[in-house]
Amino acid sequence: MWFSRAWTQPLIYGLPAWPLAMLGIPLYIYLPNYYHQMGVELALIGAMLLLARVTDVISDPLIGVWRDKLTIKSRKSMVGVGWLLLLVSLWQLLLPAQASAGHLLVWALLVYLAWSLIMIPYQAMTAEVTRQVHRKTHFTASREALAILGVVSVLLLPVILDLAPDSRDFFSLLFPLIALSLSLFLGLMLWRLRLPVVAKKPTLSASSKRGLLRLIWQDPASRQLLPAYFLNSLANALPATLFILFVDHYLELSTQTGVLLLAFFIAGILALPGWTWLAKRIGKYQAWRGSMLLACISFVWVFTLESGDFTGFLIISFISGLSLGADVALPSSIQADIAQRLSQQQGALNGLLFGIWGMLTKLALALAVGIAFPILGWLGWEQQTQQSLDALVWLYAGLPVFIKLLVLFLLKNTK
Repeated sequence: MWFSRAWTQPLIYGLPAWPLAMLGIPLYIYLPNYYHQMGVELALIGAMLLLARVTDVISDPLIGVWRDKLTIKSRKSMVGVGWLLLLVSLWQLLLPAQASAGHLLVWALLVYLAWSLIMIPYQAMTAEVTRQVHRKTHFTASREALAILGVVSVLLLPVILDLAPDSRDFFSLLFPLIALSLSLFLGLMLWRLRLPVVAKKPTLSASSKRGLLRLIWQDPASRQLLPAYFLNSLANALPATLFILFVDHYLELSTQTGVLLLAFFIAGILALPGWTWLAKRIGKYQAWRGSMLLACISFVWVFTLESGDFTGFLIISFISGLSLGADVALPSSIQADIAQRLSQQQGALNGLLFGIWGMLTKLALALAVGIAFPILGWLGWEQQTQQSLDALVWLYAGLPVFIKLLVLFLLKNTK
């Protein structure tokens, strides 16, 4: 009994995160350069992705509200619809017959929609798998650890296969791998995961959604978490969006990209059990603040780097990667605590809450693209001017550190 419930349930829950995370690096890092190589201008790519992500932001709370109205069986059907739409739209996005800005916009929109149909019900489950506060951290830690393994897998694949990660040959192999593994792991989770925590029936009618949003904002814990979570997501999104440009053009280490990313994510896997242990000892907020402080301390050293400084950036990547596990698992666990409490008090709100948090994550990613690419373009990126390279460093490291320090200030009174 202990084996099946204490160990296999978090594993079963976490497994779908593996193939889902394998999409992250290709979609957010490789895809812009992939379409650029096929003849689409970088500024236009940035505009299309920004539009797609902003549109996607609007859909997340609506999907969350829809999810809360459904029975458990119907929520599983929602995930199934998302799975089917994701496979079709991902195939068109990664393997276009003819690349264009319009093609990128349409299929990116559908990929993001499909992603939301899967991820919002999936993440909301963390508020329904257990009532134990630190037990929820085990589920989120399992999900995020397997997500990091998914990222490591997608980084290793092009190295093992000797393929350029932003090439059509690589995407031709990646698509069937993701399709098969996602089908297997999602099916297993929907079949075997237990959801013992059931929220009471909603106390507000469908016409009172404004009241629900007001209730969420008036809750002190939720009101404190929302801006901090959004700003921290933005601080993480900026270096993620600019990583390839920074390594290729500022450090001129394009052949070492995979090694640097591996160092970052492997550090995240290694540190995750330690952050989980620390959160249980000193609290989730305190451990999360510690991870952000570590990220700030490591990232300020980016300003000391020069072209070709592989060792220096490898050390920075590894140390900043140590904070990764906490930065993804602990806010999710805190969110699950808040969602479970509000749902027990006010009725089913898990979907709406995780829809709002998903919206904030995507808005942060959209803003990262919308802020960084236009600034670089205005400063002469295509001509590789010194002003654009200087701006790249500040956007990659300086602005994220400043934002994280602001988040630390916002969370200074949390326990």
